[in-house]
Amino acid sequence: MTLQNSISMTLYLTFVIYVVLGTYTLTLNKDARLNRVFAALCFCYALWSLTGAATNSAATAAEALFWRRFSVLGWGVAYSIFLHVIILLRNAPWSQADKKGLLLAVLYIPALINLIAFLIYSMPEYGHIAMVKTDGGWISTTDAQWFNLMFLCYYLSFTYVSMLLLVRWYKKRKNSADRTKAMLLMVSFGGAFFLGTITDFVLASQPDRWIPSLAPVEVIFPVAAIFYLIHKYGMISAPDSHNDAQQEGMILTAFSRSRLYKYISFILIVGSVLNFYGRIANGDTRITGMFLNFLLVMMGAVVMAIPYFLTSITAQENALGLMVGFMMPVVMLLHFNAEFSNIIWPVPIFFMMLTVIFNNRNIFLGLGFLTLLLELIFWLLLPDYGILVDQRLYCYRLLFYMIGIGLTAIITQIYVLRLKENSRQDAFQKMIAKLSADFVTTNRDNFEEKVNRLLEQSGLFTGTDRVYLGRFSPPDNIVVYSHEWLGDGIKSLKGSIEHAQGEEQLSWSVSQILKNDIVYIPSVDRLPAEAEAEQLALKKQKVRSRILVPIQSNHRIIGLLGFDVLDGRKGLRGINRDWLQLLANILADAIAKVDAENDMNYLAYYDPLTGIPNRSLFFRRLEQAIDLARKTQKSLGVIFFDLDGFKEINDTLGHDWGDQLLSRIGKRLTDCLGHVDLVGRFGGDEFLIMVPQISKPSELERMAEQVMSIFHRPMLVAEQELYLSGSGGIAVYPQDGETVHTLIKNADLAMYAAKKSGKGRIAYCSGKMKAAVLEKMTLTTSLHQALAKGELLLHYQPQICASTLEINGFEALLRWQHPERGLISPEVFIPLAEQSGLISGIGEWVLKTACAQNKLWQDQGYKPVRMGVNLSVEQFRSSNLERIIKNCLAETGLKPQYLELEITEGVAMISSQYVIRQLQALKKLGLDLSIDDFGTAFSSMNRLKNLPVDRIKIDRQFVWGIGVKPRDEVLVTVMIDLARELGLAVTAEGVETAEQLAFLQTQGCDEIQGFYFSKPVSAAAIEAEIYARQFAGIN
Repeated sequence: MTLQNSISMTLYLTFVIYVVLGTYTLTLNKDARLNRVFAALCFCYALWSLTGAATNSAATAAEALFWRRFSVLGWGVAYSIFLHVIILLRNAPWSQADKKGLLLAVLYIPALINLIAFLIYSMPEYGHIAMVKTDGGWISTTDAQWFNLMFLCYYLSFTYVSMLLLVRWYKKRKNSADRTKAMLLMVSFGGAFFLGTITDFVLASQPDRWIPSLAPVEVIFPVAAIFYLIHKYGMISAPDSHNDAQQEGMILTAFSRSRLYKYISFILIVGSVLNFYGRIANGDTRITGMFLNFLLVMMGAVVMAIPYFLTSITAQENALGLMVGFMMPVVMLLHFNAEFSNIIWPVPIFFMMLTVIFNNRNIFLGLGFLTLLLELIFWLLLPDYGILVDQRLYCYRLLFYMIGIGLTAIITQIYVLRLKENSRQDAFQKMIAKLSADFVTTNRDNFEEKVNRLLEQSGLFTGTDRVYLGRFSPPDNIVVYSHEWLGDGIKSLKGSIEHAQGEEQLSWSVSQILKNDIVYIPSVDRLPAEAEAEQLALKKQKVRSRILVPIQSNHRIIGLLGFDVLDGRKGLRGINRDWLQLLANILADAIAKVDAENDMNYLAYYDPLTGIPNRSLFFRRLEQAIDLARKTQKSLGVIFFDLDGFKEINDTLGHDWGDQLLSRIGKRLTDCLGHVDLVGRFGGDEFLIMVPQISKPSELERMAEQVMSIFHRPMLVAEQELYLSGSGGIAVYPQDGETVHTLIKNADLAMYAAKKSGKGRIAYCSGKMKAAVLEKMTLTTSLHQALAKGELLLHYQPQICASTLEINGFEALLRWQHPERGLISPEVFIPLAEQSGLISGIGEWVLKTACAQNKLWQDQGYKPVRMGVNLSVEQFRSSNLERIIKNCLAETGLKPQYLELEITEGVAMISSQYVIRQLQALKKLGLDLSIDDFGTAFSSMNRLKNLPVDRIKIDRQFVWGIGVKPRDEVLVTVMIDLARELGLAVTAEGVETAEQLAFLQTQGCDEIQGFYFSKPVSAAAIEAEIYARQFAGIN
């Protein structure tokens, strides 16, 4: 081979390399700006190389000048594009989208000037450029140096700026990987710059120059370096191909199809190279031959890109069929009269062999018809044709045989791979069926076992080194690796935590998973720039490849299924990501099922407000602890804990604040306990604490002190500090009870004792407390039968006019005449009636009995007076109160003005519209309303003036202070004056001395009631003693 042909062949091979690099870069990611600009650079150098090869192999000077003029489309633009690529690689501020227009203008206006100037300057009629034939090929000479100087300025300035950017990039980068990238580019670009300057400028200026320009060959080194950075270091990520799902009956899988297109592309490119070599060897440099060579290479590039640019499999096959249908007649018609025309007839057979793989009937019929048509054309053009078979023709035949053998091998390999894939898919389906059946019975108890089994079988099937399950923990999307399967010698990830945000490792992958995207990392070196932290972390873990599959449930990403390859001899290519999604779906269903069970268990056994065990779970654990204490002969303590004044906080600040306070109390109680102790919420503001396996009393005392210590610091609720206290009661197994309910009951009893003794303390259960409880239970039982047995009775206490000392009314007071215990005080049994729910029935009996007695006295001729009856809180809250009073008045015949209902000051001052409405409804019935025990609770003046009441009754504790405590006298005076100003009558309770009476008369009190005149007595005593003694003038 001559020197000229060698140089031409070198330039042509360079053209092929550039086309392949540019096309492959686009297939990595056609949407990435860096990939598009780099591909443009490759195609620019490819055009420069092609025109250089055509120029150097031209037969005449005119033909050489023709190709030389077109070469400006390469060398006149290449340095602008190269600088553009460097700017994008550095991610310099100039590369931002808002400066794109200015950047393009600065870079490409000089290139446009080059194109216009050279195309005009090099026109043949001007004669400025002459083509000279040398041993190495055609070189150009010029008689005007101004254009060389202009291009030299363009070349040196753009080269200098490119080199300067690379140097600054190297100096500014602290990361060793970035410095390595910059150094690689500097060395390759510097070497190409040096060689290019020597060959294109220094040697070109010599008079005996004999070598044409080889700049496209020299600059391949920095271009290859840039491609290496893009491909290996993942400066541009390669997205997954989103081809349509494979249809039933197709032979080719997505991977086989992509590889077949690469084989076809390779054949076309090799055919182009061989065709170019054959033509220059025979001295055939016609433009049509160069056009055919160019067409074959470009068609090879297009075939390579088809799977990445067309998502439809049908569209891919149709595109390939059209290209083959166009290429086959072109190749055969251009060579039908060549010296090897007798062996090109198998070409259609090769193409038809490919159609068998595609299983596309239309393509097969189309190519078959085209083959027959071409053969008929050849028959008409060359009815008789004789040739001489020599060594070169035998070489062509061997070449065609080799192509046929290669195609047969490709088809065989594809079928074998398809059979293996079918077998692998069958094995996978069996594994999925087995796992699906196994996961049907998944529950909270066997979830760990089944998940570990799935991970193990998945790892063995895929041949990966590590398979793991990661669970997302909202709201911060923290990933906790909860389950894994490991190959031999592989480091565990289980228990590690990963974040979706920030600089924590693997944050890029997690953020992709949250978008419901499968993360496929065939090589950690190809991760994008934003995943630099993850890349370093993966390399530290020695991970080479990775697949992460999102696990989705109820339209929410709840976790991920990961597959890692650490062994460099393994790969992830054979793993079908759709199969992995099926595994993820099985896990999603199992997780959803177990989570539902956990939620149900949580709702059943845990308090939703505080997150601590509820009453049911506490009872179960306490029962287990009692069994253990019975076996180990140890004690066990139960603390019943209640907050002091929580109701007031809840009513004043609202239920939201109350809930927050309870939650913080639960958290503090949990934090102060030991790992074997248990805290539970009993209900409301009550908590239970279990201290098991107590060896000595000091252990329980120490725990009680820790419980009380949680109140030493204020509770922060809604950015407000609250100070409060709590009271607790302690019951100890076995002396205070041997069952769950007995222990809790006695601890509750001790807690109430602690509250009565001053709150903010803890009391132990005692025998005295138990006796009191027994007494309470006995009385409560008797009280249920007291009304039916007639043991309840009413006593009446007169209410006397302070000025005339005449009876204005009576107050009905309830008494219990117990057959064994005698007369029981109301202070003892009224609370029992309220706690047992008997108060409403008893109160209704009191109301009817008092009204009936008052009406009886009136019927007997006594002076009509008021009858006062106390209403309990439960009676007042009843929606039937108005109806009950109406019925009572109707049944007894008592007029409403002779009935006075007394409510406590605490009830009257409740800030509720219901209280106002209830009092107004009662007032409309015509009866009187009074506030009993006035002054013992917190009274709002604004509230008092709006209440529809007739009278206030000053509590006895203030009356007893008259003559003893000056402050009580002042308070009584104030109350009387306040009532007078509001138009209310005043009754003073508890008057026992003449001094108290005199003071009240002086202050203008309306009525008095107390032992000074009469104790509460029976109706018979009222008739026999009081009426007979006090009133002689009765009607």
